[in-house]
Amino acid sequence: MPHVTVTAIYTYPVKSCRGTLTDAADIAPTGIEGDRQLMVLKEGKFTNQAFVPSLATIATRRVDANTIAFSAEGHGELIHTVGAGGAESAINFYGNDVPVIDQGDALASWLSDATGTDLRVAGLKDTFTRAVPLAEFGVVDGIDQSRFVDVAPLLVTNTASLDDLNGRLEAPVPMNRFRPNVVIEGLDAFCEDEVTALSIEGLKLVRATHCERCGVTCTDQETGERAKEPLAALRAYRHRENGYAGGVMFGAYMGVEGSATLRVGDTLEVS
Repeated sequence: MPHVTVTAIYTYPVKSCRGTLTDAADIAPTGIEGDRQLMVLKEGKFTNQAFVPSLATIATRRVDANTIAFSAEGHGELIHTVGAGGAESAINFYGNDVPVIDQGDALASWLSDATGTDLRVAGLKDTFTRAVPLAEFGVVDGIDQSRFVDVAPLLVTNTASLDDLNGRLEAPVPMNRFRPNVVIEGLDAFCEDEVTALSIEGLKLVRATHCERCGVTCTDQETGERAKEPLAALRAYRHRENGYAGGVMFGAYMGVEGSATLRVGDTLEVS
């Protein structure tokens, strides 16, 4: 059987803030432990870098299960303890009504100052059943979620696909533009489209469908600056009709069976 190698693992303690590289991650059916534990709200609604590009300048680091460190150039570091006693509300999160708990004025003030936008931060009150009423997401529809993942627990990208894309760009872009969880090498460009599963002892990543991309890919993940690429180049040769979110494809959404610690350097069997 063919194999691939894990070359990078990213976690996102706070959805829409800058990703964090890690050498290893505990993965279960709900995704990476500690991934997207908190989310950012603007005017009471979920927001992301497509609407607030400066969120890319906010680095986050999971200290422990209940503590996240926020930092930004010129704004120092804020250590936040995830709270369960704040104001409660319900937000619409990709078609699901999700109960959330506000994380307080101190964090909201720090983040608003650092991004130049009036923002607040929320955590989940309870797990919720993820409803994704599209046939191609059948492997993740109905899964109980304990974090703010988009539609599937994991996003996997392929280094050869990035190389192919960068060969079409005047200025290459790094993989962090695509905000993956797991980066692999060993497949030809875009052969992740054809993968059924990636497996290692105790863990099986089951492909759901293409990840369709938005303007976040055009946001520099260090500075928050916005450009036209790589989305324009991808649209020219990686677009499908009648997609669920614009049809521009890069990477594969995957569900998870089993649980294990995945490490950079691990070898996964391809099926």
